[in-house]
Amino acid sequence: MKLRIPFDELRNAIEQTSHEHHYLIDRKNHEIILISELEDDYEKKLEKVKGNDFIAIKPRMPGDDLMIMESFAYRLQEDNFELAERFHTILEQKKPFKNFKELINQHPELREKWFVYNNKEMINKAMNWLCNNEIELEDNSFMPKIEIKELKVGEVELPEEFAGFGPAACMNCNNKDGFKTRYFELSTPAENMLIEREIKKIMKKKFRIEKYGHICGGEKEILTSSKCSKCKSTDIFEDF
Repeated sequence: MKLRIPFDELRNAIEQTSHEHHYLIDRKNHEIILISELEDDYEKKLEKVKGNDFIAIKPRMPGDDLMIMESFAYRLQEDNFELAERFHTILEQKKPFKNFKELINQHPELREKWFVYNNKEMINKAMNWLCNNEIELEDNSFMPKIEIKELKVGEVELPEEFAGFGPAACMNCNNKDGFKTRYFELSTPAENMLIEREIKKIMKKKFRIEKYGHICGGEKEILTSSKCSKCKSTDIFEDF
């Protein structure tokens, strides 16, 4: 079904929902409802929003935020290993949220990067939520434009860590030679389930390909699809 709810409102609700603040989607009236346990009549309000017309947004746990912080710290390792280790250390100690905020504030150049990263993670969570609940928004302008270009021979540039990576054996007939591999360049990385679903649709409709792999780490994400020269199967095991 399609909802007339702005994506930014959904994204904010997913970030702010907790065991004290309940956010629900009213599918009939196309709106987001907030019921706080700090209200005196919150139990009566919760009773009124039971049924198929309402979808409760799962409360966020402290561990959800910690995972995003740890992921952010991990990405710092390449540029500043020592600082990344400081972030990892404080996240394992008491009061990780307070200490994380204090350390971020000591490095103004990281504050904006953190806000951008956290916002991107919440956008991905909101898009995953839509996909899991099989819901579409009438205004889908939040979706990035997805373009997939098949690369010609000589255009394929794989990251160094994928040197030598390719088809190793056919899972159908065990053939190990003569594979035909096609490479495709993504304009948008497959960062969430909604984007991945759209990529699958494009690959099937435009290239008639249903099975493919992802190669990340370069300037753009690359998709690969191989076919067995003997049985024509696309169920191929890839390895270095």
